Amino acid sequence: MATSPPRRFIGSILSAIVSIVVCGTGHAGDSPPDVKPGSPTLLGITGLSVNGKIHSHGLPTTWHVESGLTTDYSRKTDVREIPPKLAAYYRESWDDGWNGWKSWCPKELHFKDGGLRNGYIRYEAIQRDDHNHDDGIGTVHLTPYMYPGSVSLRNAPPSAYLAAGDPDFRDAIVRLAVRGRDWKPNGTELIWWSQSQSNIEVNPDDMTLGPNYKHPNWSYTGHNLTELLSTGKWESAEYRLLNDTNQWSYCGNRDGEPRYDAYWSIDDVQRHLNLDLFHMVVFVDPQNRPTGAIDFDEFEVVYHNYSLAIPSNGGRLISAPENSADLPARLTDGWRNGDGKMWTSATNPAGPLEFIYEFARPVTIEKVQLHQHPEWPSREVEVLVSEDGTDWQPLIRDEIPERHVAGPNYAFLLKKGLQTKARQARVRILSGYKAEHWGLGEIELFGSGAEYTPDDDWFHVNVDLLELQPGETCHYRFVATNAKGRTEGPDQVFSLPADPGPHVITGSASRIRNGTAKVEGRLSPLGRKTEYHFEYGPTNAYGSETAIRYGGLQITPRLVFDALTDLKPGVTYHYRLVAVNESGTSRGEDATFHAK
Repeated sequence: MATSPPRRFIGSILSAIVSIVVCGTGHAGDSPPDVKPGSPTLLGITGLSVNGKIHSHGLPTTWHVESGLTTDYSRKTDVREIPPKLAAYYRESWDDGWNGWKSWCPKELHFKDGGLRNGYIRYEAIQRDDHNHDDGIGTVHLTPYMYPGSVSLRNAPPSAYLAAGDPDFRDAIVRLAVRGRDWKPNGTELIWWSQSQSNIEVNPDDMTLGPNYKHPNWSYTGHNLTELLSTGKWESAEYRLLNDTNQWSYCGNRDGEPRYDAYWSIDDVQRHLNLDLFHMVVFVDPQNRPTGAIDFDEFEVVYHNYSLAIPSNGGRLISAPENSADLPARLTDGWRNGDGKMWTSATNPAGPLEFIYEFARPVTIEKVQLHQHPEWPSREVEVLVSEDGTDWQPLIRDEIPERHVAGPNYAFLLKKGLQTKARQARVRILSGYKAEHWGLGEIELFGSGAEYTPDDDWFHVNVDLLELQPGETCHYRFVATNAKGRTEGPDQVFSLPADPGPHVITGSASRIRNGTAKVEGRLSPLGRKTEYHFEYGPTNAYGSETAIRYGGLQITPRLVFDALTDLKPGVTYHYRLVAVNESGTSRGEDATFHAK
């Protein structure tokens, strides 16, 4: 069997120097984009997911990847846009119940007080295993989850239809509070999980799955919440869902399970998070399941706002009802509801209340989503559009539900399947459920034609390079363009493996305490059933090894880890990841940590 895997990432001092010159940041709005390449990950032996990040300096920016066998770069990916600002918000405090969320717990436990702020929900450890990903990331337990997108199945929780059913969670910000209640993880981790449908076009409607539907899943193994559960107190967390394949593990399927045998890139899954999301209990050993309970409170996610009505996407409010105590700008602040984030009319409104938006460019409106005000609900509404500001055509007219059983995040009017050109849109409230005030939470218009202004910040990008040859050396570079110029990133070189022997990278050590440590690494089984273990000891001769574990058979990388015990405090330990499949044995680089 071969030892060191025949794949390598080739860098050079020259590339590092070029990277520094090319990637230096400038002031907002006055610089070409900055480009920084990251580390690629394998897609079997004929593909590569290349990662990087781009700083747009707050200007609309496009990017692509050039690749080839030489620096002539004979191939080019599709040109993509840096998305609009992280300026859309979903928040759930669970003060009044589970509010559209679900789990595999036999009982949905809710408590009206005692949370970080007021009410919260509780997940109790279950005996029911989900084996759908056993040949990928392994067995999992379904903790609280929600449906954010356009797949809203019968006999399932309702969908919140974030971004009218097509939310973009790339580089999203996640905040929440958790508390462990005698939680014993027994080798599991609590981590974010995304599931999308890659062929949503086969569904006859939002509530029915079509034939041969495909549901790819990814787990954000770059960050876990497990340590926070050990204190028994409420702990707050905030992290980013970085759009980098090194931070994720493709969850795969169980051999013979076609629904999840459906690779879709993490860029696609996060761009179109149309099915469900979790904080999942992952890496479950069915012979040693976790025990105890986890409490959840104050969940919030900030994602990309594609509404044509917001100012950063070219929308401008040119007319609004008078005498309201609330600024009409609240209706395009990205919040569906919440104190200080909604609009209420003046007392005892009479006749239509009208908001007129003008677009910087001609747009095509495809979806309209109007969110209800929980205290002062509007009833009948209509939207009209104009291409010249004079001739107005009706777009929709309907009633907004007064409320929704799952809470205010689900009380909205959504109209899809539109295809109407516009330079202006007129949103009119015609009546309300109460006489004293009429109100709205948010006005969202979705479609095409706008020029989206991105954040003045780095955005992580990745794309798959496919149809490569085993063993070949691939050159590639990121290219980004905005109004101030074009930036070509430094040349990157990667040699693909010549055979499907497992690819391994020894990772970091953590939780070093009381004679124990957690060691981890990245494993790519490259399509063959693969087993792995860690070697460790006081020298690089090692001498000890962990139990052999199953690493799946996917073509993509995943996180693997194990716990080392009976360590001697004060001793420096060496360790490395080792993986074996029918094509060979691969050993990672040596790493060290100091035991405590």
